[in-house]
Amino acid sequence: MSAEPESEVSPERAVMIRLRARLAVVERAAWFGLVHAMRTKPSETVAYLASERERCAEGFGAGGWASDLSEAERALLAAEVDAGLVQLGEDAREGA
Repeated sequence: MSAEPESEVSPERAVMIRLRARLAVVERAAWFGLVHAMRTKPSETVAYLASERERCAEGFGAGGWASDLSEAERALLAAEVDAGLVQLGEDAREGA
């Protein structure tokens, strides 16, 4: 059931909300795939997540990724991605 909007949505906010909705859809689809992978090939999935953590640490740390960000911003981004991958692995284990 959808609620009626309280007021009009500005075009700028509508773009942001649509992007947010797309991200939510992608997250749910990825979650389904991850849980399926954890159920069917748990050790391979855990190894893959560990490998991705290493790739991300290397990519953000070397400055090759997100080169438009300052060093401090890349460090923050890298830390957030790493924490997210750790949490993702833990959640997937619980969800499988």
